[in-house]
Amino acid sequence: MMSNEDELPKEEKINLICSLLQQAPPGEFRNVFEDIRLLVCDDHLMRHEAAQVCASHTRNNFTTVSVRGERSLVTRHNDVGGNRFFDPQSKVSFRFDHLTRRADKILNYQGTRRDSAELWRETLNVTLENYMKKHFISGNCRVYRKSLKSSPFFVVCIESHQYKHFWNALWKSEWTLALTPPVTQVMGSITLQIHYFRKANLHWAASTTIEDSIYLINRTQFALDFEKLIESEDNKFQIGLVQSLQVLSDEIWRVLRRQLPVTRTKIRWKKLLTS
Repeated sequence: MMSNEDELPKEEKINLICSLLQQAPPGEFRNVFEDIRLLVCDDHLMRHEAAQVCASHTRNNFTTVSVRGERSLVTRHNDVGGNRFFDPQSKVSFRFDHLTRRADKILNYQGTRRDSAELWRETLNVTLENYMKKHFISGNCRVYRKSLKSSPFFVVCIESHQYKHFWNALWKSEWTLALTPPVTQVMGSITLQIHYFRKANLHWAASTTIEDSIYLINRTQFALDFEKLIESEDNKFQIGLVQSLQVLSDEIWRVLRRQLPVTRTKIRWKKLLTS
């Protein structure tokens, strides 16, 4: 048991708590929070100091939330302040509890103008929702309309996660493009985070950035061209991951003290025992 003399100063304790919470893998923030809370034995300190870290964690990981039976995202791009977020597709805003991950106090959102830029945004969002259904087991996406000096641009947020008993994984990507015909520059990033904790404690993360351009002919063709672009980049990223993991696996086997044969085929144990 730590004595009062050995206890960390409050400021140092807060820094340590925030540092540990920031390292929480996707889908495990509540688990890490509860473990630290038991160690600290100060609920007021935990809830007060962890609030901002928790909010940052949910926004950065594009957290999915159910709003009136429909899935929405919590990101920094749809944050309207006061722990409220808006959904551009369902045209509602909601209050979000970052620790319990629940939405309440749902209101109609009047902050979106029904103009040409909004039609382009809606078309892109519907196209990407179909893309998600084709290529991801589960996940969600949203296209957010922003503006810079009265010029509209879009931010696309995509997330797909699998939270299991002994492993968690999050695939997310973020894309930015301006609505500036006839050609627009596309800036994107893809990130994958995995945590395996059954018989080991393995954290693995990989990311890449993308720069490209597409034509803005009409909104339907624009949405299809953008879908093809992210499909190509997603495939490149996934193939690269598989190749990197294979190289890593080969390197691990190579450094073993005693070299073992690697056939990469299943051993038919029953046949060996009966032969």
